[in-house]
Amino acid sequence: MNGILVSEWLKMRSVRSTRFVLAAVLGTAVLGMVLAWAWGQTWDGMSPEGRTRLTSGSIEDTTAPLIQLCLAVLGVLAITGEYSTGLIRTSLTVAPRRVTVLGAKAAVAAVVALLAGLLVTLPTYFVAHSILADRGFPGYARPISAELPGLIHSSVLVMVIALVGLGLGTVFRSTAGALFTVVALLFILPIFVRFLPGPWDDRVSSVLLPNVTNPLVSAAYVVVALGAAAISIRRKDV
Repeated sequence: MNGILVSEWLKMRSVRSTRFVLAAVLGTAVLGMVLAWAWGQTWDGMSPEGRTRLTSGSIEDTTAPLIQLCLAVLGVLAITGEYSTGLIRTSLTVAPRRVTVLGAKAAVAAVVALLAGLLVTLPTYFVAHSILADRGFPGYARPISAELPGLIHSSVLVMVIALVGLGLGTVFRSTAGALFTVVALLFILPIFVRFLPGPWDDRVSSVLLPNVTNPLVSAAYVVVALGAAAISIRRKDV
């Protein structure tokens, strides 16, 4: 298993798509820091009455969808890239235990996604907090210690989304099909849920992939996605 893990890590690290995705994630962090500076400048120019109309909001909430999409793409490409090039045949010939190969890919994708989420979310928050908290910006009124659990959860959710992307990529074997489904789960489905009558709109929205806060629901997404992927990779020829 260790050899397969090393092999999957080397494959993910060596392909250009991984570097492009991680560069986009880093760009999102830079964007968040620029937005924090811009929000601070805007706040300074607002009247006291205008400031009182602001309720909350944070840079992390603004950049989260971009980070989620980037890491979902990483998860999808971790498997569909091999299907498109035919390298998956070599991988499964060298390591014929297909579910083990999938598990190694999932482990590598999970670690990369979690670290990427932490290394982007935490610095972005700290920079935004240093710029906006002293100004009294509503979204940064709580102390850092109170926000840390939510920030860590956001990074864990990014990992979950990457694994869902990997599962969909394994099932569809097509980058386009898997990405369309990921985009639908992250951005399109939440729009339609808004039209449900209350309180069902809030109840359904709380279990959608980009909004999950319950660890059991997050685990269910991973189990279903990777379970379907395991069935697919075992039953279908490559």
